[in-house]
This record gives sequence, C-alpha cells and structure tokens, in this order.
Amino acid sequence: MNDLTKTLQQSFKDKEYRHGYVDDFSNVSIATQIKVLREQHNWTQEELAKEAGMLQPRISAMENVNYSAWSIKILRRLAEAFDLTLRVSFENFSTRVGDIEKFSRKDLERVSFEKDQFFQKKIEETLNIDLEEENQKLHSLVYGKVFNIDEIQEQQKTAILDAYKSKQKSLQDQDMTKTPALQLSMGG
Repeated sequence: MNDLTKTLQQSFKDKEYRHGYVDDFSNVSIATQIKVLREQHNWTQEELAKEAGMLQPRISAMENVNYSAWSIKILRRLAEAFDLTLRVSFENFSTRVGDIEKFSRKDLERVSFEKDQFFQKKIEETLNIDLEEENQKLHSLVYGKVFNIDEIQEQQKTAILDAYKSKQKSLQDQDMTKTPALQLSMGG
C-alpha cells in the first residue's frame, strides 16, 4: 500500500471529503481521457469538435480538468466520435482509490472498434470461414460440375472392369485353343 492509498484510506472516513475528492478526480479523469483519446487519434480540438458535432471551444472547455458540467448526452457524442462505448456505473470507494492509484495515460487510452482485436479476430475468422466455404463451392463447381468426379470415377471403374473382363476372355480363348491342340498332340 503506497502513501497515497494510506492517506486516502484515512481521509475518506470523512463523507464530505471522500465525495469531494472523488468528484474532483472524476472531472480530472474525464477531461484527461478526452484529451488522451483525441491525441491518440491525432486530432486537433477542431477535428474532434467536427466528429462530435460540437464547436472547438466546447472541446477546449471539456479538456480543462476544472470542467464539471458533464452530461451523459455529451459524453455519448464524444464516445461515438471516438467509436467507443460509454460506461457509467456506481462504484464503491475502494474501487475509486484503485483508479486513483493507477491513473496514467496508458490506462486512459482505448482502441476504437476498427482496431479492437476482439472484433478484428472475429471478422477475420468469419472471413476465413466465408472464404473456405467459397473455395469449397468453387472446387465443387470446377471439379464437381465441369469434370463431375463421380462420373469420371464410375467411368474409370467401368473401363477397368471391361479391361479385366476382356483379359479374362482372352485368356479363356487361349486356353480353349491350346486344349484341342494338346489333345491332338497327345494322340487324342
């Protein structure tokens, strides 16, 4: 447990203090995350404003850590601009202390839907499945329809069987011709 955690654990015993501290932290966290996400997209404030359907001064105000007039509606617009989802939840104070401890730029960064590995993997898997199905269909069309494998195999079987029958008949014919000759030569 670091010094900040020890201090907060003691200070949070006062209800007014803990609520004020966490409210301020929430404002700082939201404002900082907006800026971090904007920079992650390599956008200016004007570009983010355009994406969110707002004016640049509004973005500037919201990136100020002292801003506190948040609305769910505005945060949703920003989430959509970043192609992210907004999560709002009620938390216990120990969770917030953990958030305060690990507050960093890296923890505020998020990847948009297009770069989300979970969905990219699913899309790739779906594409691979679709491609495999298409390859099977194509294979079936090329080899099954044009060359009709079953028909070719049946023709091969028939040809082999005909050749075998022909060979057998030829051998039987040879035996028959040799047999009378043998009988004649033996004096029969």
